[in-house]
Amino acid sequence: MRVSLNGSDWLFKGFLGEDWVWRDSEKPGTRDVRWWYPAVVPGSVQADLLRLGQIPDPYYEQQSLLSEWVHQRTWIYKKAFQADLSWRGRRVTLHFEGVDYAAQFFLNGEPLGRHEGMYTPVAFEVGHRLRYGEENLLAVVIERAPDEEPQVSKTEYVRTHKARMNYRWDFCPRMVHQGIWDDVYLEVTGPVRAADLWVRPQLAPGFGRADLSVSAALDAADRCLVEAEIEIAHEGAVVARHSSRHALPPGETRLNFAVPVDRPALWWPNGHGPQPLYQATLRLVTADGAVSHSRTVTFGIRQVEAVRNEGAPPDALPYTLVVNGRPIYLNGWNWVPIDALYGVERPAKLERLIGLAVRANVNLLRVWGGGLIEKEAFYDLCDRHGIMVWQEFILSSSGIGNKPSTDPAYVAMMAREAERIIPRRRNHPSLVIWCGGNELMDGGVPLTDAEPVLAALKDAVRRLDPDRHWLPTSPSGPVSNLTLKALDEHPEGLHDVHGPWEHQGLTAQYTLYNRSTAMLHSEFGAEGMANAKAIEATISPEHRWPATKDNPVYFHRGAWWNNEPLVQEAFGGIGDWVTLSHASQFLQHEALRYALEANRRRQWRCSGSIPWQFNEPFPNAWCTAAVDYYAEPKAGYWAVAGAYAPLAVTARFDSQVWAGWERFAAEVWLAHAGAHPVEGLTLTARVVGAGGRIYWAREQAVQAPASGAAPVLAVEVRLAEIAEPLFFLDLAVSGAAGRVAGNRYLFATGADLRQMLRQPTVRVEVAAGEGGELTLTNRGAVAALCVRLDDGRPLDAPGWAWFSDNHFHLLPGERRTVRVEWSPEAGPERPVVIKGWNTEAIRHG
Repeated sequence: MRVSLNGSDWLFKGFLGEDWVWRDSEKPGTRDVRWWYPAVVPGSVQADLLRLGQIPDPYYEQQSLLSEWVHQRTWIYKKAFQADLSWRGRRVTLHFEGVDYAAQFFLNGEPLGRHEGMYTPVAFEVGHRLRYGEENLLAVVIERAPDEEPQVSKTEYVRTHKARMNYRWDFCPRMVHQGIWDDVYLEVTGPVRAADLWVRPQLAPGFGRADLSVSAALDAADRCLVEAEIEIAHEGAVVARHSSRHALPPGETRLNFAVPVDRPALWWPNGHGPQPLYQATLRLVTADGAVSHSRTVTFGIRQVEAVRNEGAPPDALPYTLVVNGRPIYLNGWNWVPIDALYGVERPAKLERLIGLAVRANVNLLRVWGGGLIEKEAFYDLCDRHGIMVWQEFILSSSGIGNKPSTDPAYVAMMAREAERIIPRRRNHPSLVIWCGGNELMDGGVPLTDAEPVLAALKDAVRRLDPDRHWLPTSPSGPVSNLTLKALDEHPEGLHDVHGPWEHQGLTAQYTLYNRSTAMLHSEFGAEGMANAKAIEATISPEHRWPATKDNPVYFHRGAWWNNEPLVQEAFGGIGDWVTLSHASQFLQHEALRYALEANRRRQWRCSGSIPWQFNEPFPNAWCTAAVDYYAEPKAGYWAVAGAYAPLAVTARFDSQVWAGWERFAAEVWLAHAGAHPVEGLTLTARVVGAGGRIYWAREQAVQAPASGAAPVLAVEVRLAEIAEPLFFLDLAVSGAAGRVAGNRYLFATGADLRQMLRQPTVRVEVAAGEGGELTLTNRGAVAALCVRLDDGRPLDAPGWAWFSDNHFHLLPGERRTVRVEWSPEAGPERPVVIKGWNTEAIRHG
């Protein structure tokens, strides 16, 4: 029986130093009775203080600076609970799944012990300490947070395994986290319990049978005889059973069983097949016929191998993942904690973010090494939706020095952490890669497994989770960053690389990605300003302009990614923050789209892309995130979703602006994720002006390749023939059932994009159809630019709107249908706002 101690019925209070010891604050009957306040577990100290109004909203303007004192205090959390009389004589274990960071534990005033480490659980046998039929007092003394390194420092100074991001990062202000951030519960069992249950599937050739190696760690209070019964279930039906009898000594015993499963249902990544899940239940029955303990874990049956990329040099690591015999191109994204106060449970937001990833055709999330070893809820959702997980240990670069400490005590601590962390995640089929950490380097060269701490982590992975792929760090080099200089000096040395994180310019962006030779691009991106609603929610009207680094509010909220000068240069001068937001997001959209498409055109020499970053933990004003803090997509989200489409038509070209060129030229490609070629397709390609005039057009039969990319058409037009400042390359692929892929690129004949801001206003007509469909028709004489649909409700309204398409250009007379879905919890008012750069806003519904 598991008895949850989570909830809002905890109390908490802050102390300086050891004032709590002097006051006996952790004990029943203490005279320290003033200023205890309600708290929520799991949670965060800052969230509890914010709920009480004892700190200002840290998400607003610069107010996070006013709560930087919180982590310097000690906090006591306590809860009273009843111990049922029926528990007497049984084993009762008190579990803390995660306390951030170091804590002391007391029950009824008596010390249970101390624990350090936010990612490792702690448990205490408390059956002999409980007062049965009476009230018991549980107290947790959370010590002041350790002094750790912000982003700019030296990695060798780090001595803890704690989230680095909150000490100040480029996308997160200093909000050092403390709290009971994961579940607290009592487990009531008989004399023997299952401390661990691990199911390791091994697929036979041809995948017609899976041999399950089931390993269980049993913990017996005394010598006993136990019957171990194992059931394997799928979709509610038992598909395999095993039973055996064992004489157990006191303490821990590990048992291993072999359980075959015929015709297993295979788990596949998103877009490649279903995600069936199995349950393994272990029941421990004692000699008297009583069930002493029952433990169930969920797992999936799949085979994941890492193989070398096509044409890889001899010193390259394997970066291509082969799942169930099929190579999977990595449609990745970098994941960071969903909130700076990560202890607070946000199940709806978490599900929304994973849902957005699924709808964007993502099949892998890299859990970045400055954030979290993510909790079970994250992994459960990834299991269900086919999102493979690359999980890093919490080690990260620090700018000045990026080499971890070699101190034996630190290395031993990290090894102990890994010993506890790995078994807690290894049943998840979504987990495919363990990685030592983020950007661990020496002199700009990525570290290898020879580094002491990475060697220790690799050893733990090999012993405890041998079927998972291991990477020492990301990037794994030998060249760390994608630059033109690196390409000139080491054209074959760009294996797994990072960067750049900024839009390189209206021509340079395309030059760089056209030349890339990287075999895996595990972190890169482009910056963009926040959505308008996020700016309005977090910055007062008088501080919204100028949106530059000279504005202290904007400096606080994402100074590293404030590329206002580039946006102003690209658009010839912008005088308001709303237009600046739209323009910066357009540049982010274009930069992300082209980088991903260029990488995909190099499949399988390149095995995947993992742009930085998917989400953000704090509502920045400028950030590289494609989805904002409120789980609303920016324009860049739709660029990634399109580039990751199962069948994508893309174009290779040299610039977005064509002043000084004689000809516009592009090469059209088809990329296809399916295992078989697709025939009977027709490609229609047009060069069309913003006014709708067609300057060049071709239509031809094409075939989509099997799991790869191929060029299908060359486009060339004399620029002197294009009589408009803006024009499009419009691509569409159709099959027997209609349109199956499309893409539209906007170009300028001049030296910049200023004409995008000078187009005449057009009218877009909106008509509602069945099933939540909205059909948008451009009734104007020029293109409606950057048409966007948004949830028209306040940011704090329950639920979300989901759009099948967004952020697109509508040519004159053109119509496009967008399906709008709403979360079940959304209220009856469900307005959608439709607005383009040169259209009036329309509020529908």
